[in-house]
Amino acid sequence: MSGDHGSVNDLNTLRRNRPEMLPMKWAENLRMGRDYAASLINDPQLEFPVLFLLRDQLDMRGSEIDDRPKIALAHIQNVLHGADLGIQADAPFPEQHDLVVDSLLWILRSGWKNIISTDYTQVIDQTAIHILHTFHQDWIREMVNLIFYRYKNKSQRHYLISAMLETANPVMLVHISNYLLSDQNVESHYARRLLGFIPEVRHAADNKTAFLAFETWYEENGNYLVYTGETNDALPDGRPFRIHYSAKYLGKTVNPGSGEPIQNLLPDEQKTYSDFVKLPGKTQVFLAAYSAGLRKQQPGQWRRWISLPLQKQLKSLNVLTIRGEGT
Repeated sequence: MSGDHGSVNDLNTLRRNRPEMLPMKWAENLRMGRDYAASLINDPQLEFPVLFLLRDQLDMRGSEIDDRPKIALAHIQNVLHGADLGIQADAPFPEQHDLVVDSLLWILRSGWKNIISTDYTQVIDQTAIHILHTFHQDWIREMVNLIFYRYKNKSQRHYLISAMLETANPVMLVHISNYLLSDQNVESHYARRLLGFIPEVRHAADNKTAFLAFETWYEENGNYLVYTGETNDALPDGRPFRIHYSAKYLGKTVNPGSGEPIQNLLPDEQKTYSDFVKLPGKTQVFLAAYSAGLRKQQPGQWRRWISLPLQKQLKSLNVLTIRGEGT
């Protein structure tokens, strides 16, 4: 049963303006009839914070309540009280999956931009983590927005950052970089901090320069980034992604989680790869950058050059070896 309350649900408005009045208003709605009260909870326009604040006064087993609020109420119990509640629906698994995902996404879309209590924050955190890691939804951009919202409001974000990083998806860096252009200093400063493991961003003179530097860096290295397991939110020297220089040298896209090339290596490339990884770190950095640039600008010449034995490649560039570690 779904209510039709237009674009405004009175419970949403009351929660924003007078949240302490919600229980009294809910009791009043019940006196007007359970079907009417349920229609407010089933209303597609209802926002999750209302459901959270009324959770102790709602019977999630009631037949009047739709699946979405029932699933959300069960999820709250699971997170806060260690319950193991699921949905009891006589439906195929794909439909049950979609019901759960839609309900969790509703929690996030209507509820992420609120800090009501520690319990509420815990529910939002666990919902976001489930969406990313259990149901594998594309929620990276929204997770970045949630992290920046929490940072601005000096609220808990470390579990969110860890969960986001553990997706090993470098596109998160692109979404973070957009905050470099924010007109709010707190956001642009935090973006530079999170991207500070990239020297070009760290040393940029201003935020616009940092943004442009990031764009260039990501265009050159995005296909060759590997998640390290480190975080730089609490540890400024942390480097969450490293460049896979041998993959960049050969132009082979890598799996950012495993660090293994996705594309197969040809027999002659396997020999070159083995020789390349034995080079000093700084020589790898130099040679990978040269190879990537030549491949982009003159692919035919690059094909001829990359087929040469590694020592001949180095000799053609007047390079013996460059001592030191790569970055």
